[in-house]
Amino acid sequence: MKEMSAGSRWLRILQIAIGSAAIALSVTVIAIPKLAPVTAMVIFAIVLFTVGVERIASGIGTEYLSRRSRMINIGIGAVVLFFAIITIAFPQNSIKFLVLIVGLALLFNGVIRVIDGVRKSFPRKSQRMFRIATGAICIVLAGFVLTNQQFGIFVVVVVMVVALVIQGAEIIYAGIKGERTKLVGKR
Repeated sequence: MKEMSAGSRWLRILQIAIGSAAIALSVTVIAIPKLAPVTAMVIFAIVLFTVGVERIASGIGTEYLSRRSRMINIGIGAVVLFFAIITIAFPQNSIKFLVLIVGLALLFNGVIRVIDGVRKSFPRKSQRMFRIATGAICIVLAGFVLTNQQFGIFVVVVVMVVALVIQGAEIIYAGIKGERTKLVGKR
């Protein structure tokens, strides 16, 4: 059994705590649907803040990664911290911005799928129809997100909850196993 250094011990504890906080706060948003979108956004910003701290700590506290990988993790952590602080400072504008981003992403994805379904040759007609249908669904969903703010906020909250629960579980697993969450780089 390999011994844990003091440096890796604090990183593991930090990872488990941050992952648990990410999951707990995400579950809070699901469990209390009457939370105002602004409150939900502030909770998510706090989770993003903790994830940013974890990225920076992983970059600083992981000796077995290349210097480049460590710097990338620190940089990504700093960017995540920056967005978390902006979101906490301006939650209402952050919600509108995220709804716009999600709506546009759905729209572009849908248009690309429809064009791909029409232009590309597929071995089976069902594959072509499925590609076109999923593109059309994305376009319709984008229309709802972009024109109905409440629906757009709902979609953004659901996407964020799912993403943060997955991220939290990954961070907890890494902390338990004594690994680091791998974004980029070589070991």
